[in-house]
Amino acid sequence: MIVYVTATAILWALSGVLAVGLGLLLAAASLSSRLSVRLLGGSAVTLTRGVPTSLLVVAGGIVAIRLPPSGWVPNLFPGTPGDLRMVAAAVTVALAVGSTGHFAVIFQAAHAALGRYRIEQTTVLGLAPLQRTALLAREAALIALPPTGARLVHHLHNTAFAALFPVADLFGWIQEQASATFEVTRYALLGAGAYVGLSGLVWAGCKALELRLAVRPARPPSRLPAAPPNLSPTPSNLSPTPSTRP
Repeated sequence: MIVYVTATAILWALSGVLAVGLGLLLAAASLSSRLSVRLLGGSAVTLTRGVPTSLLVVAGGIVAIRLPPSGWVPNLFPGTPGDLRMVAAAVTVALAVGSTGHFAVIFQAAHAALGRYRIEQTTVLGLAPLQRTALLAREAALIALPPTGARLVHHLHNTAFAALFPVADLFGWIQEQASATFEVTRYALLGAGAYVGLSGLVWAGCKALELRLAVRPARPPSRLPAAPPNLSPTPSNLSPTPSTRP
């Protein structure tokens, strides 16, 4: 069982990282100032949200299973035969695409929650571009982390679609053992406990990151805009200037 739990965790981690990265890319594209990029990004978000993940996994697996084994694709999934590494990779990409649109919407909402005035305020503060980006990203992350954690838990459950192909995962192992021993209740409870435990770890990790960002003090900017000249009346600027009249 440990092997299949590990395989599920690896499948979730690889596809989850890819999904978050693609979601950030599509969110940035949908917020672009260029109309063509914005339309393409918005269309991709809608498309990836509308197609069921199970259909993406089936399509990717059917295409990949007909391809000859490729040595350049590493076999990162314990329990999966080496000649099926292409299928495992295709399932990973399909799982990532199935969650990409949902992550993109989360990031879009976090950006909108910051508000135009907050974004303009960081510009007025005179922060360097890197500092400005880091500050806004930190504030947006605090908004996006709760729904992102919930989606990552749902993404973990979607890894069960890997059982549609000979790719090692926890759900496939539960099905196999229940069919072989007819102890359906035992393995169903065992699998439910394993998924609950993994989901709890995902939630706890996201919650810990959220708390760390919330309590971590913001670093002060290293450069501030120059102060305006002192225009208040002082003896120096009120002293009469010598007259040039004869």
